Amino acid sequence: MLVLVAYVLSSGDGYSLYSASADGLRRIHEALGVLVFGVVALRLIWRLIGGAPVKQPMPRWMTLTAQLVHFALYALLIAIPTTAVLGTWLEGIPVTLPGFDIAPQITKARSLGHLIMGIHTTLGYTILWVACVHTAAALFHYFYLRDDVLQSMVPGA
Repeated sequence: MLVLVAYVLSSGDGYSLYSASADGLRRIHEALGVLVFGVVALRLIWRLIGGAPVKQPMPRWMTLTAQLVHFALYALLIAIPTTAVLGTWLEGIPVTLPGFDIAPQITKARSLGHLIMGIHTTLGYTILWVACVHTAAALFHYFYLRDDVLQSMVPGA
C-alpha cells in the first residue's frame, strides 16, 4: 500500500514533483520511500529471525515462480528507494523529508542522475505489475485452488 500511495503522489512528468507547488507532495512521496525501505529492512530481519512461512504443497513450477516473484519484489523494494536517493543527489537535489532535508552526499553528475531517475521511474512501474501478478496468484490460490497459500502469507498464521 505504501508503494501504491507513493506512486499516486508522484504521477505526472518526472520533474513536476520538484516544483515549488509540489513541495508537500514530494516530501510525503520521499518519506514514504524511506518508510518502505525501513519496512523492508525490518521484514528481512524478521524473516532471518523467524524463518520462512511453512511451505504449502504445490507443483514445482508454482514454487519456483513464487520464489522468483518474491525475489523480484524484495529486489525492487530495495532498488526503488536506492535509485531515488542516488538519482536525486546526482542531480544536486536534496532528499526532502517532513521537517528536514538531506543535502546531496555525492558529487553532482546531472546526466547520470537523470538516467538513474529514469530507471527509478521504470522500476516503479515494474513493481506495480509484479505486485499485481503476486496478488492475482494469491487470489487464484484462495478462490480457485482453495488451498492455504493466501492464509500462509498472513503474519502469525
